[in-house]
Amino acid sequence: MSMTYIRITFSLLLAFGLVASPGASVVPDEPPGPNLAAMEGRTSGEEMASILDEARDRLLENGKIEGLKAISDPHGEFVRGELYIFAYDFNGTLLAHPYLPELVGRNNLDLVDPNGVPMIKNLMEVAGRGGGLIYNVYPNPAADNVDELKLVGVVKVDDDLWIGSGIYISAEPPRFSLQDRESLRNFVDEAVNYSIENGRQKALAAFNDPAGEFVRGGLYIFAYDFNGTALALPFQPDIVGDDRIDIEDANGVAFVRDFISLARGGEGESYYIYPNPENEMAEELKLSRVAKVDETWFLGAGIYSSRSKDDNLSEKKPANRIELQGFVREAASHALVAGRERAAADFMDTEGPWVRGDVYIFAQDFNGTALVLPYLPSEVGTYRLDVQDEEGAFINRDMRSIALKDGGFYEYRWRNPATSETEDKVSYVMKVDETWWLGAGIYEQ
Repeated sequence: MSMTYIRITFSLLLAFGLVASPGASVVPDEPPGPNLAAMEGRTSGEEMASILDEARDRLLENGKIEGLKAISDPHGEFVRGELYIFAYDFNGTLLAHPYLPELVGRNNLDLVDPNGVPMIKNLMEVAGRGGGLIYNVYPNPAADNVDELKLVGVVKVDDDLWIGSGIYISAEPPRFSLQDRESLRNFVDEAVNYSIENGRQKALAAFNDPAGEFVRGGLYIFAYDFNGTALALPFQPDIVGDDRIDIEDANGVAFVRDFISLARGGEGESYYIYPNPENEMAEELKLSRVAKVDETWFLGAGIYSSRSKDDNLSEKKPANRIELQGFVREAASHALVAGRERAAADFMDTEGPWVRGDVYIFAQDFNGTALVLPYLPSEVGTYRLDVQDEEGAFINRDMRSIALKDGGFYEYRWRNPATSETEDKVSYVMKVDETWWLGAGIYEQ
């Protein structure tokens, strides 16, 4: 597929507050790399900027009641093909959405994308600065709710309200394995602990050494102070010491400002485009995790999208309880934003990302009807609350009770579809909404 980079003009963004100041760097005329692009024939950045501008003006001029009603209308003026407006307050509560009326009034700060990246929380951080651009992976309602990579623009309307809209820019969004993401988290934690134990000067010397212990192929530590000054970039030593707070990637994402916002809260993850030292510094989409060291500086590391393409997710199943919990939470977020029908179909797909060998998503409604059983499709639609394990435990009743509360782990004996043997299993279950719950389990040896 032929692709070209999105280039949203600086003047349009400045006109309604999507950049912080005239000092922000402008997206270059020629994009530096080929790996992230707008699909030809799709919505442009200028169209996104225009609809955000119109929606903001409507809310300010006609009042929030009328404006939010217009935004919520799936056949209204603020829905234009794949382009639409959504609105939130600064507590994370959805106020208007043309395709997710069932989530209006819900606090959605818990929603994560298929890579575990907080969606609404990260968008709200950018909106709190006045506005900006950020990436996420999100179902496209104009493409049967298939997940796509999305560039989202958000605008602060007032101290209580912000709005957003986005353009879908890749039909093949990156999917990073649970193991790679856990390794990233551990690597960043290791670097933070090293910094605390050895002090800033020694730590930065280690991080800036391209042949040192904190450079592991394309995985390396970078560091900044909270003013945006680069402290460690082992493959770009010439810009260490530079003020990079207004640096943007090829699509206008102010990633250093995003890092600062996330690190001030302790830690966080976000996407951006950045040179990959393992690919001759070609620009790729990158998922990075940052964490605060102290009140003066923070550090981070990231995984490049080319690595995600090398991962066979069907083989990258959750290996422990932490990864299992993350897998289920990501599935619940997918269910909320894609809707029950679409999500159930995705979970039933034995070739899809939610079935990974003997680890898979299962689901029931709260009346006991099976909604998802990818290895027992004939049982979908049947009543399952009377199912017992070999020790006589009513496992679905027990798991339903856990899901109705705050979710949690449940241990039992169950047949492993990979071995056809009954084995010890632990599942993590949680509520999707008031009508159904889901879970997944791993077999513990």
